Amino acid sequence: MNLKKFAHLVGLLILISLVWTSCRKKEIFTSSPVTLRFSTDTVFFDTIFSKLVQNDTVVVNPRSITLQVRVTNPASESVKTNIKLAGNPYGIFRLNVDGRSGSAFSDIEIPAGDSIYIFVQAYIDQVNSNTPFIVTDQILFETNGSNQDVDLVAWAQDANYYQNYVLDCASSSLFWTATKPYVIYDSILVPKGCTLTIDAGAHIYNYNRSCFLVAGTLIVNGTPENPVVFEGSRLDDDYKELPGQWIGIRFLKGSINNRISGAIIRNGYIGIEVDSLPENNQPGLILEQSIIRNMSAVGLLNYSAHIKAENNLIANPGLFSFIGELGGTYELSHNTFYIGNTGAARKEPGFYLSNAPSRDLNGTIQFKIPLNFQVRNNIIVGNLDDEVLIYSDNDGLPITNGELKNNLFKTLNGNLAVGGNILNTDPGFKDAFKFDFDLRAGSRCRGAGTPTGTQRDLKNRFRSTSNPSIGAYEGE
Repeated sequence: MNLKKFAHLVGLLILISLVWTSCRKKEIFTSSPVTLRFSTDTVFFDTIFSKLVQNDTVVVNPRSITLQVRVTNPASESVKTNIKLAGNPYGIFRLNVDGRSGSAFSDIEIPAGDSIYIFVQAYIDQVNSNTPFIVTDQILFETNGSNQDVDLVAWAQDANYYQNYVLDCASSSLFWTATKPYVIYDSILVPKGCTLTIDAGAHIYNYNRSCFLVAGTLIVNGTPENPVVFEGSRLDDDYKELPGQWIGIRFLKGSINNRISGAIIRNGYIGIEVDSLPENNQPGLILEQSIIRNMSAVGLLNYSAHIKAENNLIANPGLFSFIGELGGTYELSHNTFYIGNTGAARKEPGFYLSNAPSRDLNGTIQFKIPLNFQVRNNIIVGNLDDEVLIYSDNDGLPITNGELKNNLFKTLNGNLAVGGNILNTDPGFKDAFKFDFDLRAGSRCRGAGTPTGTQRDLKNRFRSTSNPSIGAYEGE
């Protein structure tokens, strides 16, 4: 090619480029708020993170897992958005946006009707006792004043994890041991026909809004010395005594033959809820030598249930220590029900039994269940003047089988001063503020009970066979 032709070709290319540039529209970015669309509202890293250790030496660090979020601009014009991590203090999440790594990005362009991809990685560089089992963060989007987010969730310690899970119970029996903790995200269900047995020393951590549902049978084999613990999943010091971190344990209609022994159930919303009479003649739940504490609403809630509770401490719920609603059968002996100054605006007695019938939303009676109760050797006290209410609804079945014997009540109802009951007397706890509800020497509750055949107290000490103490503790 001679130079003259080459110069002509270059000139032609320059001319074409100028024409193309002049004809192409300048991209327009909207300044109006835009609601972006996301391929998911939660990025979930459900791999268990742990380090491979050989001969006390870490030989493999946890691998990074990469997941993605597609972000779509549904507007008819291009948009610029600001993207950043909310900033969880554990800092395990990393982002890659438009080929750049980091935690904050400004003016990311998304053409009209088009999408970008955000790649998310999770790193667990160091796992220790202060790291929660479940670590969360958020990707925040600010688009012309419109704020949105995508949640990030990752398992952060070596444990058995369950996410909104129905237990696989092909053999009708499952066993949880104390080898590794169990962590529940959302909820778990023990299905009908399945028996879950939990060994002493097991630890069950429940994430926010998680519920432990039982339609089959739950057997908890803890001991006062080696309890089974149900609590929230946060391990920080600020959360150790914080109520409302999870929902609680709920026994559904049809659940039978449940037994909880030697358990500590704490920091939830409702400690235990028992719904409806069992489908056999046995108690739907036997609860013994267990502690329910720091519930934001109710310690032990029952609807038309049949339960037997012995040697238990229900302490510091926000509203009620015990509810037996819509009738039912309640055998309660040697329990301590205590509500201190929890900060809740309480107005109603903390211990409540009722024969009221079940009604629909229109007030029409659906069914009536008789109220039967045997309440012996219990301490029922709190920060109100009246902590005991047994309600007889005129539309319910008459209460004909009720026994209140050798209890200590804080109450304004003088009619309860029968059957060896003690009214409005200091129970003589060693130190309720330090959660020590054992009985001091000289307590009116010591030796003031009636024999029930109960052989040991909540600390597994022998009880007197002739003059046992009132409450969950026999006293030193």
